[in-house]
Amino acid sequence: MRGGIEDHSGPRVWPRPSPRSNIPAPVVPFGRTAAIFDVDDSLLDGNAGTIFTWYLYSEKVMRPELRAKVPRIIYEYARKRLSEQDMVEVGSRCHEGLRADEVRAHAAACFQRHIKKRITTGAVRMVRKHLLSGHLVVLASGSPQYIIDEVGRHLRAHLAVGTRTRIVDGRVTDQIVPPVVFREGKRAAVERIAEEYDLDLSRSFLYSDSAADVPLFEAVGNPVVVNPKQPFRAVAEERGWEVAEWRERSKGQVAPDSADEWGSWDG
Repeated sequence: MRGGIEDHSGPRVWPRPSPRSNIPAPVVPFGRTAAIFDVDDSLLDGNAGTIFTWYLYSEKVMRPELRAKVPRIIYEYARKRLSEQDMVEVGSRCHEGLRADEVRAHAAACFQRHIKKRITTGAVRMVRKHLLSGHLVVLASGSPQYIIDEVGRHLRAHLAVGTRTRIVDGRVTDQIVPPVVFREGKRAAVERIAEEYDLDLSRSFLYSDSAADVPLFEAVGNPVVVNPKQPFRAVAEERGWEVAEWRERSKGQVAPDSADEWGSWDG
């Protein structure tokens, strides 16, 4: 600040009162700290995008020509002919042709029936801890924006960032709005949020299970690896990253759910 006029030419500097002043120091939004939560297989016991795809498939909501391709896509992924990023993109593109308001309504129904009960108790506790600490709570996932919105709303997160597709005349297209929130794309999305909210990533936290999030783990000051599988567990331990186990669902034991078969692309 110079002469009461905000100067964007350099780093933002908050004015400090003189030692004798009774004027309180200005509040720094969120303490310049974010708590970033990956959703799939960490905050959630399962993959939100996969479950939502299964829901749309089983309810015969998808357009028939897209629905017919789903079994083959899963077969190709199981044979390692499609990458994890391919599946992230497929999960959003399978909404093509549907009305956006209908997709939102189906996302809400899918969340209530299949996803809400999969949120882990460890995640609920940690989200609440960061909210009470005044941190900016962000959910960031490659799963479709529609379903990540539902998770974020339930947990009262400040922001929920998923993979988005363009909407034309009220209908969803297969055109993904960059970046795909995966690997470097997720880091880019978080860095854009950090710039917008004047956050310091060196003070911030990341909770994720995925080796794909290494670029983001390296960007934050407080990386926490959740439910890691080998060989990523060994990588996390070697790099001195905290490891947490969030296994218990927040609703405890529940009746078997046919969505369990599609709980994660990894099976």
